[in-house]
Amino acid sequence: MTAANATRSLFTIDVKDWMGTDLLGSREQGRKLRQLLMDHIQHQESIRLDFRHVDVMTSAFADECFGKLWDSTSHSMIKQMIHITGLTGNNKAVFRFVLAHRN
Repeated sequence: MTAANATRSLFTIDVKDWMGTDLLGSREQGRKLRQLLMDHIQHQESIRLDFRHVDVMTSAFADECFGKLWDSTSHSMIKQMIHITGLTGNNKAVFRFVLAHRN
């Protein structure tokens, strides 16, 4: 990370507002968010995803977004660039389950 990148503020997205719903259930929704994350990684821009207002996140969504991102991108880059907050209850369990079954 360059000094210029280190001084930039973290871009934050309220996932519910960005997706337009508090129900994240489809692979299409997952692809949309994965593309955004890939764009930020490609441009070396850190991003924070705030899931506080998301009521339901299904395994289909999580697999399409986070599982496929994990399979196709440097793990260290993902950990450095993407920050996730606000996952609770079943949503947190789904997120962990999807990544636990990856290499």
